[in-house]
Amino acid sequence: MADPTKDKTWEYDLNNLVIADGATVDGAFLSTRQRLFGIKEILINNGSTTFTAPWTVVSSSDSSTSGASDLWVDEFDLVWADDDTSNARSWIVLRQTGISTTFEVCIVCQEDSTSNDGKQIEVWVAQAGFTGGSTTARPTATDERQLRDSTADGYWGSGQVNTAYTSQTHVWMSSDGDCTRIVICIGDVVTGYWAFETPKNPTTGWTDPYFACIEGEANVTTSQVTYSRFLDNATMRGRYSGANTTMYLSSEGMVNDGIGEATGNGTQQQNQLDNSYIASQCGLSSTTSTFVGRHGEVFDMWWGLSFVGTGRYYPETGTKAFVQIGDFVFPWDGSTLIRTR
Repeated sequence: MADPTKDKTWEYDLNNLVIADGATVDGAFLSTRQRLFGIKEILINNGSTTFTAPWTVVSSSDSSTSGASDLWVDEFDLVWADDDTSNARSWIVLRQTGISTTFEVCIVCQEDSTSNDGKQIEVWVAQAGFTGGSTTARPTATDERQLRDSTADGYWGSGQVNTAYTSQTHVWMSSDGDCTRIVICIGDVVTGYWAFETPKNPTTGWTDPYFACIEGEANVTTSQVTYSRFLDNATMRGRYSGANTTMYLSSEGMVNDGIGEATGNGTQQQNQLDNSYIASQCGLSSTTSTFVGRHGEVFDMWWGLSFVGTGRYYPETGTKAFVQIGDFVFPWDGSTLIRTR
């Protein structure tokens, strides 16, 4: 493909390995707790990278205490509870001022059953900021938007229920704090994809724009970054004029497909004239009532050829400035992508 031009300065914390551990701690896999705790640590600059615009902890609970501090000191402070009970549970509120002054994410260790294996969470985002909260109740916000619901789709990338796997977590953050992306891989499968971002070239009138998602499945076979999940379905979440919105990640296309799904003579292939690969800009389009239309683009993320799959680097000169993971092409730092399970 012709080398894309990056709009942002990207900072990376990549190839964070969590070794499979089937040991349980109060019912939750140790490796599952380590994986979620590790994401929080990376976001607040306790990982291997010092981000220019890290997230900060506003408040939290370790299930025995709650307050305006970071009580997630280690993975053992993450305690899950059944959605149908009033049992104590852990939660945390993280803030990223690069998106807006009080843009926050509330993550709750909550599941839909008594199995307490840590594979589900509940997640909300808000621009007005979260308030309140106790050991048995999460904080709330006036403009909160739910991303994960433990009674329906609370899987976040932990992998298959009742099975422990070695995983890799990759985190991208733009130096201005506008964009944060998290990819969780088990082998070549993207089991979790998180995004909290401001759009490129947002439509005039979309005040305080953002889009976000947390995607996951209860298996290690279904990738989360595919044409099916994001082009064919309105998976991205946002808000406009006090109402919830959903958005598709649009692509250059033809007939009934994105161009990276079916190119040339109806089959996926490289360009037959110069052997280049597809890199189609991800757009943001919505069919939500009162929000219909194309409303911007995703900074520095492209649709690739779906048959290529995870682990191909670009450009051909070998600098590894970009990598394909699933059907997306991301900026990369030149390192080698670890792909073990």
